[in-house]
Amino acid sequence: MGRTSNKVIYLSSMLIFGSIGLFVRKIPMPSLHIAFMRTLIGTAVMAVIYLISRKKIDRKAVWENRINLLCAGTFLGINWILLFEAYKGTTIAGATLAYYMAPIIFVILSFFIMKVKITEIRILTIFLSFFGLIILQMEDFTIYGNMYSIGIAYGLAAAFFYALVIILNRRMHKIEGLDRTFMELFLSLAVLSLYMVATGHFSDFVIPKGSLIYILILGILHTGLAYYLYFSTVDKLDSQHVALLSYIDPMAAIIFSAVFLGEKVYFNMILGALLILGSSLLFEMIGKKEERRS
Repeated sequence: MGRTSNKVIYLSSMLIFGSIGLFVRKIPMPSLHIAFMRTLIGTAVMAVIYLISRKKIDRKAVWENRINLLCAGTFLGINWILLFEAYKGTTIAGATLAYYMAPIIFVILSFFIMKVKITEIRILTIFLSFFGLIILQMEDFTIYGNMYSIGIAYGLAAAFFYALVIILNRRMHKIEGLDRTFMELFLSLAVLSLYMVATGHFSDFVIPKGSLIYILILGILHTGLAYYLYFSTVDKLDSQHVALLSYIDPMAAIIFSAVFLGEKVYFNMILGALLILGSSLLFEMIGKKEERRS
């Protein structure tokens, strides 16, 4: 498969991820239940992919990384619950942009957890992103009220847990991306299942009429298939292309919400998006070069 084909497949995965919010909005279920169904269906789809491709999981690598995998799977489930609450609590654009603070939160956490040096470019990206987050809320706060801020808070909380997932993935060794993702999905399903049993959430678990199709799309398309497309191409592209194309996801989410849901896009939202996404891209393009030189 050529480089152009890999770019198209990777871009397709980003567009799929960017449309998640549209389908979550169509599912009138608690976020915990939606996250459970996503992990259940997504795990099943990836298991089928393994069977069809006759790919075997590297059990030795999984066992060696078991603690990090378990923690990452747990945090992934929490991350999805909080993200779905963000979609329900504010505009998809606002939730997505708050969620895309994850790379910046990762930069901050890596200083405390991984003892990574805080360079000048890291300080600049942190400042720009948080300034963008403030601008994102300034005008819209008067339009959406407290609900908007609650949704943004859920988005930031989701970003925090996703940043933890990134850190845990960085700490894993000699395990392929597809194996890592499958195990994290499986362990997330196990943890969510145990939690729902312990708290009695299965007793009120109901799939509303007309919601099954959206749940299946979320699990099959947005989880199993999208992750497979992502990991089948991400290692075949250079890091610069991956960094650039990854920002199709949030931009697609904003465009989709405006086109299909009629959500208004305000000037402060555009400015906030430029600062938040631009600061992350700035670190991807310049910060990593600075790291290599140091």
